[in-house]
Amino acid sequence: MKYITGNMLEAETEALVNTVNTVGVMGKGIALQFKERFPVNFKIYADACKKGEMKVGKMLVVKENTLNGEKLIINFPTKTEWFKKSQYSYIEVGLKDLVRVIEEYKIKSIAIPPLGCGNGGLKWEKVKAMMDKYLGQLPNIAIQIYEPNEAVKEILQKEEVKKEVGLTAPRAMLLYALFKYEKLGEVATIFSANKLAYFLQKSGEPMRLQFVPYKYGPYAQAIEKVLYALNGKYLSGMEQMQARAFEPLQLNYKKYDEVEMFVNTNLSSDQKQRLESVFTIIDGFETTLSLEILSSAHFLISENPSLTEDQLFEKIQDWNERKKSLVTKEYITIALEHLNNYGNKLNFA
Repeated sequence: MKYITGNMLEAETEALVNTVNTVGVMGKGIALQFKERFPVNFKIYADACKKGEMKVGKMLVVKENTLNGEKLIINFPTKTEWFKKSQYSYIEVGLKDLVRVIEEYKIKSIAIPPLGCGNGGLKWEKVKAMMDKYLGQLPNIAIQIYEPNEAVKEILQKEEVKKEVGLTAPRAMLLYALFKYEKLGEVATIFSANKLAYFLQKSGEPMRLQFVPYKYGPYAQAIEKVLYALNGKYLSGMEQMQARAFEPLQLNYKKYDEVEMFVNTNLSSDQKQRLESVFTIIDGFETTLSLEILSSAHFLISENPSLTEDQLFEKIQDWNERKKSLVTKEYITIALEHLNNYGNKLNFA
């Protein structure tokens, strides 16, 4: 089994897997390209949907003649409705049936996309583990699995519906903070969005985020959903509803004036002060490692205010191997002194 990137439709394999919904719509992303490249397959698939024959966990296999010879198209349902997200259970039952199809048709080579990722909204890491489990031990077959990549992201960016996303106070504050963070010479990422939102909430802004200890410090999964909602209008990079922690997000600077206007006219004086407080508290700690240490130290102290400096360092060391290897006692001393000097003055919880 081989993991690669690129255009799956150019794969010189006997079979191609096409991710579909069960209602006959192929309107976006790779599915749209399949529709245009393999019209016979689309007609058979659409007819099956009309008859109610397309079900999650059941492959639809279509043979289609092309200029390069016969292709076996395996339609793999990853969604029920086109506008709904996929479910991990859909992928699992589908993989079981895919194994059956591979064995029944004696397929010798197959190309498979990142099932349920992209518009489906699933995490590639989880889907990849499931594919390894069910496909990794199949004998006598060459399997090419196409990982989420820039080619897919580019397609989605071109097709992204420019939703009329309404700004709310939390959204505007997060966007404004990300713009300001980039003006300091740093980069907007899921990591930095989490840390800015963390200190915004700790400054007293009721963002209703549930932060938990994660690899790079306090993390709230809801931040990714917020960024995805803003994607296409205020930023890009979240087309597949996920990105790596430090993968740059592209802020739409054409929308900066709109965000700034919202902040100036719709936020209370307290909310504006909280925004300023965030950049006071991270002053001198803007780089990724420094921001990780500062937020992690604050998170632990918030959980247990009686921690001594030695105890705090010990807990940071126990957090994970990354922090154990990167964070020294001196870093903790500096971070703790900074929090004591500024955190109390700024009413940080």
